[in-house]
Amino acid sequence: MIQRPEVGERVVQLLGHMVAMPTESTTPNRSLIEWAADHLQAFGATTSIIDGPEGRANLLATLGPNTGGGLLLSGHTDVVPAGGGWRTDPYSLTVSGDHMVGRGTADMKGFIACVLAVIEYLDPAGLERPVHLALSYDEEIGCVGVRGLLDRLHASGLDAHVRPDLVVIGEPTMMRPRHSHLGKVAYRVSFTAHAGHSSLSPFLPSAISAAVRMAAALEATAAPHALSAYRDDTGEANAEVTVNVGSISGGTALNVLAEHCVVSFELRHSATHDPDELLRPLWHAVDTERDALQAVGGGIDITEIARYPALATDRTNPWVRMVERAADRGVSTPLGFGTEGGLFARTLQAPVVVCGPGDIGVAHKPDEYVSTEQLHACVAFVDRLITDACTGTA
Repeated sequence: MIQRPEVGERVVQLLGHMVAMPTESTTPNRSLIEWAADHLQAFGATTSIIDGPEGRANLLATLGPNTGGGLLLSGHTDVVPAGGGWRTDPYSLTVSGDHMVGRGTADMKGFIACVLAVIEYLDPAGLERPVHLALSYDEEIGCVGVRGLLDRLHASGLDAHVRPDLVVIGEPTMMRPRHSHLGKVAYRVSFTAHAGHSSLSPFLPSAISAAVRMAAALEATAAPHALSAYRDDTGEANAEVTVNVGSISGGTALNVLAEHCVVSFELRHSATHDPDELLRPLWHAVDTERDALQAVGGGIDITEIARYPALATDRTNPWVRMVERAADRGVSTPLGFGTEGGLFARTLQAPVVVCGPGDIGVAHKPDEYVSTEQLHACVAFVDRLITDACTGTA
């Protein structure tokens, strides 16, 4: 097990370097990817950069033998925009007591820094099975970027050997393993009508009224599942199906029938539910509203803005048990937020567990941080995972 104090210092150095790269979603991240590739190559890894649009890219790196099996560690390099309200520069790592403060420290550059630091002390010649590292872009806007990497892994060719026994995604879970989470679909629906005086409401449709009726139909979709929702011992919310209208805007004045209205909503679902089947009654209701709006020259436009599958790894799987032992933070539980895990599971047909340093409760907020205790725990976790999964000496 790695116990050298300089490893912890190295994690902070690597984290500081990445925080200084403001890789916000939909902006270029290639400088970070190229830096990580160069870093990994210096310690014996083979690397592949999979280009995306406009300066964004994924990275796949492998250490050890060119065989199947082993371990794949995954993280996304993009962060949400810093916004205002910070007491420090969000893109300069600030040490405040036990806290490493900066955008992306918890979500999820802290995990990536831990992996890179462990790899520096790893002897690839001692690996019986490979260690892979996958870094993606644009996860925060719907797990967009990783699909290009997974498409490459799905196809035969240079990376056909990347068939790990286990995938671990280092999203912030306070180092508690998580084996499942809901999938998600999200839509933007635009309503158009014909503006008119409010006194004509008995005779003319309103874009806002149509949108409100759609929102009510959406709520009805989740209503049968509300009684089964609960919070587990970690405080995570667990439910089969949830919905949320995230934004609604429209109208011009109190006494004018709304000509425009735009609604954005999401539906989250467990692996046992097909989101398209769940939404079938909603789209039927929308068709009814569309007929009324088209009668006055309006209509409805529907745009899917995000979709990723649920994760449902069997908690009794021996690889999950191995992760629980390595983390030493209790049994695995469901996770309340989405990750790239369902996409990895679908493509690689391997058990996927989410486990990483930091608290999701401070992510996406001003003064985001990860504690040194969490980073130290993650280093030990990654080191033991590699030992158990790739050397057979545990």
